[in-house]
Amino acid sequence: MSRPLVIAAFFLFALAALAPIAAMLPRVESSDLATLVHASHWQLLGSTLLLGTATAAIALVVGLPFGLLVARSDVPLARAARMLGIVPLCLPPMLYAMVYTAISDLRGAGASILILAIGTFPIVAVFTARAAERIDGRLEEAALLVGGPRAALIVDLRLVFPAALCGACFAFVFAIHDFAVPDYVAFVGPKFNVYAAEIFASWRVDSRPGLAVAKSLPLVALSLAVLIPALRLNRAHAATTLQSGFRTGARIALGSWRWPALLFVFAVLFVSVFLPVGRLLWESGGGASGFGLARMSGAFGRALELSRVNLQQSFLWSLGAAAAVVPVALVAGHALARARWLEPFVILPLAVPAILFGIGEIVLWNREWCASFYDGPGLVVMLFAGRFACFAILAVSGAAKNLDRTLEEAAELAGARPARRLASIVAPALRSALIGGFVLVFVLSMRELDAAILVPTANQTAIFRVYQQVHFGRDDFVAALALLVVCLILLPGILWTAFGGRRLEVLP
Repeated sequence: MSRPLVIAAFFLFALAALAPIAAMLPRVESSDLATLVHASHWQLLGSTLLLGTATAAIALVVGLPFGLLVARSDVPLARAARMLGIVPLCLPPMLYAMVYTAISDLRGAGASILILAIGTFPIVAVFTARAAERIDGRLEEAALLVGGPRAALIVDLRLVFPAALCGACFAFVFAIHDFAVPDYVAFVGPKFNVYAAEIFASWRVDSRPGLAVAKSLPLVALSLAVLIPALRLNRAHAATTLQSGFRTGARIALGSWRWPALLFVFAVLFVSVFLPVGRLLWESGGGASGFGLARMSGAFGRALELSRVNLQQSFLWSLGAAAAVVPVALVAGHALARARWLEPFVILPLAVPAILFGIGEIVLWNREWCASFYDGPGLVVMLFAGRFACFAILAVSGAAKNLDRTLEEAAELAGARPARRLASIVAPALRSALIGGFVLVFVLSMRELDAAILVPTANQTAIFRVYQQVHFGRDDFVAALALLVVCLILLPGILWTAFGGRRLEVLP
C-alpha cells in the first residue's frame, strides 16, 4: 500500500474523528479533574457500570442462543428470523423507550437496562452467528462420535462464546454511552443518573467543556479497556476456528427441542420487533382514543407534510457520511489489517461518549472564520462520518486480513501503481465489507441522536424532531414520524437483501 495514500486516509480520519476529541483537551483545568475524587463521582460510576453490565449480560443471555439457533440449527424460519433479528439494531433506542414506558410501569434503572438490552442483543447475535458459521464441521462430527449431540453442543458453545462475549462488550459500550434512553426514562419517571447525562449537564447548564471532558475520562478509559481486548480475542479465536481443509458443518438437529426453540426465537422477535412496531402503528391510528385507518393515513400525511425537510435532510446527510467514509475505510482498513497498533486510535471515537463528541464539534468548528461551514450541512456530514467511520474501517480490516497478499504482489511486479492495485485488486475483493460498512454508517447516522442533540444544524434531523415532539406530547403524529424514520433506516438493507445477492460484511 502506498504510504501517501495511507497518510491521506488517516489524516482525513483524524480530521473528522480525532480532532473534535483533541480540541477539548486544552480546556481541562485542575479544578475539573478534582471532581473525579468527589463521592458523587463514584455514585455516578456505580450507576453507569450497573447500566452497562446488566445490559451486556441480558444481551449475552438472549443474543448467544438466538444467534446460534438461527445460524446453525434446523429451527423453522431460521433465515427470516436471522434477518428480522437485525432490525432492533437499526431502530433508535428512544423508540423503544417511547413504547415500553407507555405499555408498562417499568421506570428508572430497570427500564433503561431493559430497553438498551433489547436494542443491543442483535450485536451479540450477529457475532455469535458469524462465529458459528466458522466452526469446522469435522470438530462437530468428532464430538458427536465421542459424546453425542450434547458433546457437539458443548463444543459449539465453547467455540462461539468468545465472539459472543466480544459482542457483549460492544453492547456494554453502547449502553454506558447512551444519553437519550436514560433521559427519556427520567422524563416519565424517577431520574437515573449516568455519565452521559452529567456530561450533557456540564455543557448545557455549566457551559464548561473542560468539566465535560473530565467527567468522561473514566468512561473513555473503561471503553478502551473493554473494546481492545475484546476485538483481539475475537480475531484470535476466528483464526483458530478457520483451519485448513475447512468444511461447513450440517445444521444441528434439535429433535423434540425444535418447537420450543422456535417459541424462544419468536418471543425475542415479538419483544424487539413486532410489539414496538405494532404499538407505533396502533398509536398512529389513534390508539386508545379510537383506532382507525383513516386517522392513520392522516397522521402519516401530516408527518410527511410537517417533517418532509427533516426526513430528506437526515437521509441525504446520512448517505453523504456513508459515502465519504467508504474510500477512507478502504485504505485505512487495509492498512489496519497489517498494522494492528493503529487500532486504539481507530476505535477512540467509539470509546468517547456521543454527547462529548458533539461538544467537541462545537468547540472545534464554532468560529468566525468557518461560520458558514458550522451552520451548514457539511458539519453534520462530518459529525456522522467522524463518529462512525471506525465501524467501516474495522469491517474492512476484518475482511482484509484474509486477503491473499500474493495477488497484490503480482500486480506490483506487473507494474501496477498503488492506486491501481487498490482499485482493481483490493476493492473488488472487499466489496461486501465496503458495502456493509456503507450501510452500517448510514444506519447509525440515521438513528444517531446523542451526538446531534447539541449541534444546532444537526437539530434538523428527523430523529431529533421525534425527540423534540415526544417531550411535548404523545400523539399519532409522533408515532407516524417515528415509523417513517424506521422505514428510511431499513431501506438500504431491504434493497440489498432484495437485489444484492451477497451478505454484507459488517464485523471486524
